[in-house]
Amino acid sequence: MIGRLYIQNFFFIRDVEIEFGEGLNVITGETGTGKSMTISAIEFLMGKQGDYPEGTAVELELLGEEEIILRREIKRRRSRYYVNGKGASRSTVAEILEGKISLQGQNEFLNLFKEEFQRKLLDTFADLNEKVKELEKVYNLLKKKERELSEFLRKKEELIQKRDYLEFRIKEVEEVGVNSEEYEELKRKASLINNLEKVKKAVGESLYKLMESENSVYEILGEVRKNLLKVENFSEKFSHLIEKIANLEEEVYEVYNSLRGEMPDISEEEVNEINEKLFRIQRLEEKYKKPFPEILKEVEEIKEELSNLNSVDLREEEIRKEVEKLKGEYRKLAEEISKKRKEKAKELEGRIEKILKELNLERAKLRVEIKECEPTKYGIDELSFLFSSYGKDFKPLEEVASGGELSRLFLALSLILPPSETYIFDEVDAGISGETSFKLAKFLKELSKKMQVIAITHSAPLCAAGDKNFKTEKKFLGDIPYIIVKELSQDEKVEEVARLMGMKSEKTLEGAKELVEAFK
Repeated sequence: MIGRLYIQNFFFIRDVEIEFGEGLNVITGETGTGKSMTISAIEFLMGKQGDYPEGTAVELELLGEEEIILRREIKRRRSRYYVNGKGASRSTVAEILEGKISLQGQNEFLNLFKEEFQRKLLDTFADLNEKVKELEKVYNLLKKKERELSEFLRKKEELIQKRDYLEFRIKEVEEVGVNSEEYEELKRKASLINNLEKVKKAVGESLYKLMESENSVYEILGEVRKNLLKVENFSEKFSHLIEKIANLEEEVYEVYNSLRGEMPDISEEEVNEINEKLFRIQRLEEKYKKPFPEILKEVEEIKEELSNLNSVDLREEEIRKEVEKLKGEYRKLAEEISKKRKEKAKELEGRIEKILKELNLERAKLRVEIKECEPTKYGIDELSFLFSSYGKDFKPLEEVASGGELSRLFLALSLILPPSETYIFDEVDAGISGETSFKLAKFLKELSKKMQVIAITHSAPLCAAGDKNFKTEKKFLGDIPYIIVKELSQDEKVEEVARLMGMKSEKTLEGAKELVEAFK
């Protein structure tokens, strides 16, 4: 629970220290004296953003098994947070406070109209928060996987179009019918064709001189060899030379036969075919701005890429299976949550009806309407809280509830949430008067036996019910106003109750004393 709250330079509060106690702590004061500023100070400590002046500081002491002192201050225009005097993060301080304090301000009445608040309240009551978190994880995974599938299908379409283009490129090159080795041979033949007459003449004359003329190389070598045979017996060297000449004859013969094979013998049809292929190759080289061997290499790479594209269908099937699996998990969990919500909704309606009766709304009832909707991270339920002050003709809260009914309903719903060590209510009695105000005071008094309650109010019964009472007052330092918060003695409390009852007089003082006694 909250022990001490210290506020410094917080707007009109210059230097205030409040010592809260167990039970019901009540803060009252004239209109405009900053009763709700203590709530604002706690919100500041919890990390609420705003234009706070330099030197603003709020320090709060939490009492329990261990004492925790939390502080936030504005220094050099920056927020600094502390836990037990050591620097801490905003989230750490907010997390500590969130688990200890439930703060219910007038502005939060608007939450009643929000489906998110209504759903969270029902889920908390039904102990479904962890299940909903689990559902949210599955939902987010499902949406991520569906986006992945959608992106995959988009890319697949691009790949299909690309595949058509790539297959066209392969076909375009393969239709030429020339591989890298054949291309080299084709170039050789093209060069040969371009120099056909020159080659024929050179080869023909060479053949003639080698073996076909009367004084050919072959014939002359034969005559030389025959002449040397006549004197072979006179020297061993002659035998050796004769053998060499014989070898030369054989080589000349081989050269002659090889050269005959190189004599161009190309038909017009073959020339046309070569020219056609070369023309198509030239067109490809101009189109792709690279030599034909590089185009051939690229085609091989394209074939490899296409083989990878063929696995696209398999990957699509895998993703679809993952999506369907997650859809199944989501649906099972969502239906489980929906079933539990519908079961607990009836129990919640009963609990709220009982509390409303205690707060003098005898016939008022709350109905939790649950309809199936499109899947969201919260499930397949669309929630709506309907209200009736007389048990019939249920309508949405914003259409039927009066200010007083809304205050009591908000109080009833707030108490359904997990109990904190400290409940803070900012004018929860707004729109309530008379007997109902007395019942509300009794209700909060009873509640304060289980937890610390801090109530900011203008209600005389609630003031009378306080175990510890505080009053805000506006003072002036010259022309500058500032606010103080003073703890009231028993006599001062009675006087404050009388003031809240109306004009202070002997009669109202007596009534105030009776009212205070009624809560002892």
